[in-house]
Amino acid sequence: MQYRPEHTDLLEAIQEFLIKEVLPFVKEEDALAYKTLVSWNMLGVVARELKGSRPLLEEDALLLGKLTGQKAEVKGMGDRELLKTTHALARAAAQKIRAQKSLPGGDEWKTVKEVLKHNLQIANPRYGADT
Repeated sequence: MQYRPEHTDLLEAIQEFLIKEVLPFVKEEDALAYKTLVSWNMLGVVARELKGSRPLLEEDALLLGKLTGQKAEVKGMGDRELLKTTHALARAAAQKIRAQKSLPGGDEWKTVKEVLKHNLQIANPRYGADT
């Protein structure tokens, strides 16, 4: 069997290349250094999405489905279908919150905070590390 690196291993190798090999050469050019750091960060986000976003996305779909009164059967869905369904449920939740003029502190608020927390866990691995 041929060795094939995981997607995340490849992304991490590119991140390391950007920081160790490219950034030292472009650090004097602010715009290029900034773009290099942004690229490095985005590769990290993609790696974290590949590693562990599905369970969080499934939970988001279930939470948003409960909020909107729509049943979300997430177990048999492919990744793209799950993402599309979760986005549709988020739009429906936003419409419901606007229509009801929901105020902070209610069930809607708690659901939105939980979904946002999941998004932040992927975008920033340090989020929630101290809680």
